[in-house]
Amino acid sequence: MPNRRLWLVSLLFVAWLIWAETSFQFYDHALGRDLQLSASQVSLIAGSFLVPYGLLQIPVGRLLDQGRVDRWIWIAALMASGFSLTFAFSTDLVGLMLSRMGTGVACAVAFPASALLARRALPQNRFALAMGLTDSLLGWGAVFAALIPLVFPWTVWRQLVVFQALFLAVMVVVPVMVLGRGLPSPEPHNDGRLVSTVHWDRAGVGTVIKACLMYAWGGGFVFGLAQYGLISGLRVWGAERTQWMSLTMSFGIGIGMVLAGWIGSRSSRRGLVLLMGTGMSVLALIALLQLPNQAGGLLLLAALGLGLGLGSSVLAFPIAEAAAPPGQTALTVAIVNTTGTVTGGVMSIVSGLILEASGPGDLSPVLMVYGLFGLFGVAVAAWIQFSSVPAHSAA
Repeated sequence: MPNRRLWLVSLLFVAWLIWAETSFQFYDHALGRDLQLSASQVSLIAGSFLVPYGLLQIPVGRLLDQGRVDRWIWIAALMASGFSLTFAFSTDLVGLMLSRMGTGVACAVAFPASALLARRALPQNRFALAMGLTDSLLGWGAVFAALIPLVFPWTVWRQLVVFQALFLAVMVVVPVMVLGRGLPSPEPHNDGRLVSTVHWDRAGVGTVIKACLMYAWGGGFVFGLAQYGLISGLRVWGAERTQWMSLTMSFGIGIGMVLAGWIGSRSSRRGLVLLMGTGMSVLALIALLQLPNQAGGLLLLAALGLGLGLGSSVLAFPIAEAAAPPGQTALTVAIVNTTGTVTGGVMSIVSGLILEASGPGDLSPVLMVYGLFGLFGVAVAAWIQFSSVPAHSAA
């Protein structure tokens, strides 16, 4: 029971980190204008969150499998709150980058910790759905981030970041410290299973590699396209349409991840879901780039389709976890998440460079870069679907 309650609270931490990351795209122009920063400098600030966040996932995941999850969560949440406050009061590029890097470092705990708690608290056949619900916060957090400037258009970005910091301290740090008192110390089990020695077989490693490539596709698309409103910026949609398009795509991601997790509870369905999702994403991308600006309803439908397709990438987690040795849930989830977040950080910087180098209406660089990236996702999904390599264990 304590693990289940902690899992529910840990979801708030995951939702918060997504809110803190995605809300940046809605105040990046105001930040750049206030501090006189170029588009490439603003992209460096955004990427400074994702890169350290992704790189620390693996060592953090290894430590989580062996230690007290509750202590890691509240310490990390307290650090993230402090660095967010520092970011809110920074006045130069260096200060903004360092504080955002610190926030990313602290947030590296949130996702693998939540996945580990889900694995410990829920039946094994619910892990895919749990990961779908957890990762769907990527969409719901982005929806919330998009609604803030629509509902409260007068909000100043510094005030928003201060509110985010205080929210995290009150809603995550305090409850986790209280709930952690109900956990035994030290924990004798990993994922509820005794572990003597860890042995990764060749088939399991190969499956995890496929899952990493699949989530790299998803992360690269989500953060690369959404950051700075790449397509909307080049198509000169304006702030309001950009917000609604991002809101629609984020809603699709949230729904798509939950559906993929539910359908993918049976391992035999996962490859087909991925293949359909990647194909839908490519078609939706082409529609977003080719439909005229007057086709508002069709553009919103394309954004929804793109989000639904990208949501299928969440199945990378149960695919990898099923192939991993027992007691390696946090580490395995961290490995997969690292590829997605680091790829997302790199692609967000690439998007910033494309936006700065391209003129209004010049969508050919976007089509070339993200079109090829979309086809890469289709190829990986086909590889997973038609591969005959068995998983290490059934999910």
